[in-house]
Order: sequence, then C-alpha cells, then structure tokens
Amino acid sequence: MGRTFTLFTYKLRFFFGPALRGRFGPLAYLALILIFLPSGFAFGVTLGTTVRDADPTAAIDVLAAPLAGLLSFGLLYALGAGVTAHASEFDFFLTADVRPREYLVADLLFQLVSLLGAGGLSAAVAAVGMAVTTGRPAVAALPLFALLIVYTFFVLMTSQVLVILRVRFPKRPVRLVTTALLILSLIPSASLADPAFPIRFADLPLPSTAFAALGLAVLRGTTWPILDVLLALAYAGGIAAAWYALSKTYIVHGLRPTMSAGFGQVDMGSRMEIQRHMTARLGVVTTRVRFRPERGGATSLMTRLHLVRIWRDGSILFVALFAIIGILSSGVGRGGANPIGVVAVSQLLTFILGILAMNWAFYERENMWIVLTSAQGPGAYFRGLMLSFALIGLGVTGAFLALLEATHSLRLPIDSLALSIASPIGGGFVAAALLTRIKLKPSALSFAALGIFFLVSLGGILGGLAAQAVVLAARAIGVFAVAAQATVLLGFLLAFAAFGLWTVTRLAATFRL
Repeated sequence: MGRTFTLFTYKLRFFFGPALRGRFGPLAYLALILIFLPSGFAFGVTLGTTVRDADPTAAIDVLAAPLAGLLSFGLLYALGAGVTAHASEFDFFLTADVRPREYLVADLLFQLVSLLGAGGLSAAVAAVGMAVTTGRPAVAALPLFALLIVYTFFVLMTSQVLVILRVRFPKRPVRLVTTALLILSLIPSASLADPAFPIRFADLPLPSTAFAALGLAVLRGTTWPILDVLLALAYAGGIAAAWYALSKTYIVHGLRPTMSAGFGQVDMGSRMEIQRHMTARLGVVTTRVRFRPERGGATSLMTRLHLVRIWRDGSILFVALFAIIGILSSGVGRGGANPIGVVAVSQLLTFILGILAMNWAFYERENMWIVLTSAQGPGAYFRGLMLSFALIGLGVTGAFLALLEATHSLRLPIDSLALSIASPIGGGFVAAALLTRIKLKPSALSFAALGIFFLVSLGGILGGLAAQAVVLAARAIGVFAVAAQATVLLGFLLAFAAFGLWTVTRLAATFRL
C-alpha cells in the first residue's frame, strides 16, 4: 500500500497542484467549482420535477439516461487511453518495482477523487435539488450521492478492465465489443425523445437501469426493489472480480502518456498533436465543405472562415457531443417536455459558446498578427467571430426545438421562444467582446478563463431575458396577436445583433496581441 499511496498522491499533486498553487491560490479553483452549483441545482430540480410527476417506468427512464451517459463516457475512455498516465510516470515509476495492481489501484483512486474534486459538489447539490423537489428531506441526498459514487467506481473499473483485456489480448476484438456495449448503453435514450420507441431502459437489465431504480426508491421513500439490488450487486461484484483477476496483468507496454497538464492547464504541444490527428482523420469529411474567399463582403468572409475552422479542426464533434448529452440528460423527454425544461436546456447549451471562446483564446489568438498587419484591421474578423458563435448556438437550439416539435408536438409560447433564440446571440456578443480584451495563459487556471466561461453564459442568459421582457412588455400594452409579438421579437433581435456588431467593432479597433 505504501507504493500505491505514493503513486496516488503524486498523481493528485501533479493534477491539482497548479490550480491550488497559482497566483490566487485555491480561489480560482473554488470559483470554478462554485460556478456550476446553480446549474447543478437546476439540473436536479428538473430531474426531480420530471420524476415526481411520472409513472415508475418513465421515471426510471429519466434517471437512467444521465447514468447511461456517464457509462458511455467510461466506454469512450476505454476505447482510447483508459488509464491516466503522465510521461514522468513512465520514466520514474513504471520502470521501478511497481506491480501492475498497485499502479491500477492508484490510478483508479486518482480518477475517482479527481472526478469528485471537479464535479462532486455540483453532483451533491443536484442530489439535494432532486430530493427536495420530490418532497423528500434534504438528507435523502446522502444515499443518492452514495449510489452515484458506487456507480462511478463501477464505470471506472469497467474502463480499466476493458483496457487490460485489450492489452492482454491484442488480436481479440475487444474494441469492437466495447463499441457494441457503448451503443447498447445509449440506444434506450431514444425513448426519451420518442415515447413510441420500443426499447426503453426499464425493459433492459442494464447497470444504469438497476441504479436508477434504486435512486427512484430513495426519492419516493419506498423499499429498494430486491431484483434491482441483486442486479446492481451482480454488476458491481462481477466487475470487481474481473478486475481483481486481471489486475496482475503486465500492461505497461500497452499504455501511453495521456495526462500532459494539470487541472485548468493546457499543454499546447499535446493539444496540437491531438488536433493534428483529428484533422487528419476527419479530413475526408470536413474538406468537402469548401471556403470560397471570393464571395461576400468582409464580415461574411470572416464568418465563414470561423465556421469552416470550427468544422475542420474537430470542434464540431464537441458541439454535437455536448448538445446530445445536455439534451438526453436534461429530463426533457418522456413526460418531461415543458417550457421550463426547454428553456433550461437552451441555457445549458450556451456553455458551448463559452468553451469555443476559450478554445479560440488558447489556439487562435497568436495567429492574429496576420489580421493586424492587413489593411482592413480586426473589426471584420471579430464581427465574423461573433456571428459564427451566434449561428452555432442558434443551430443547436433550433435542432433541439425541431426535435421537440417532431416528437412531442410541443409549441412554446412566444416569450419562452424569445429567451431560447436570443441567448445564443447574447452569448456570441459577449464572447467576441471579451476576446478583444482578455488574454489567456495555457500554463495555469486563471480568473480570466473563468471569466470567459462564466460571462459568456451569463451574457446569453441576460440577452434571453431581455428579449423575453420585450415580448412581455408588448403583450402588456395590448399586442396580443402572435404574429405581432413575433414581429416585435424579430425587431429586437435585429437591433440587439446590430448593437453587438457595432460594440465588437469599436472594441476590436484597439485590440492588441
């Protein structure tokens, strides 16, 4: 245990050390954790509201969806690295007298503690929101959180077992089996979008279904179903037994360095290598979208430039993945399609713009010398950046609303629709404005990075609330026709976008590298 503890503490210090010993000490880390508490509580309230009003089968489907999403992340990780290892560990630890089981235990504990350190508080707040919304005391969140920890540990062990099998049996189709498990775990999520879909979580003996049934029993104050208890124990015990039997396998030759930076840091060399691989693999598809510089004006040119860049560098995969996970895990599904849930998901999707803005600050800002030395100046560049962010946000939100219309025939009131449509425009405006002033350092977690992430989301929310207020004000003064309210909303959106473009142009005029 001595060597295991040494490895474990080394991993923790390497990962969290830069964030806790930065310029502001642990304040930046705490700020990042606290930013997600309102979202975590809102997520818990949304799930709790859906579960409270649903029948047991539908409630299990809703609770199992985020658990299936967590398992899918573990299976995706197993297809890649599956084990977190820094390059220094290969030089100093894996060449020493460290047994495979000791290293795997240390890595397992590190992954669990890291996940809890990054999102544990938000998950706990979400559990409280679920318990309170369903009429249970706040202390009921404790068994919910305990079930989540056990399930997370199960997912991490499953990922390690699949990696060990892949290294031990290189000629066996382990990756193919992992992919099949990934697809199987996600197929029932389709029942949340389409109630007529024949396959549902409650119909399959999946681990997410068993733990969801136990969580539902906690929320409703009933006895735990014995079959689901046995199923959860069978999954947890089975994967633990498999892990114990396989953990003696020598796997060092099958590992590769995957942890190149600490919490909140960006290793530019590693990221550029990943970017190169993604660009090469996606090139067959992404290069079919051509960039035609001879068409349109300067702002149109820059907008298309940013959209093509986001498409070709693989960021579009992140946008799609975040949108799918946000929608499926929101509770806006079977019995849960309502304006409040739709607006909550629309606001969640503004986080996409914050992360895209941080990516630009890390990877594209240094290329601005090309724009600054041109005769046109950076105004059109940042106007295009704002419009590209807004178009991506509107595209994701529009796809979500179209899905709801097709599967639930849900028609949102014009004020809720105003909030969902204006939020991406507000988020894009704030993102482009901030990027003319904030410079990020990839070496450490900073308040600048938190500021971009938080203020972009806040700008989206405020922009949506402003649009909603305009529609409600028009209704208050006697504009009751839907067409008239839509005209008022369109006028506000055009004026808001024009104001954003004007402001970004003024700020871009004094941009400095």
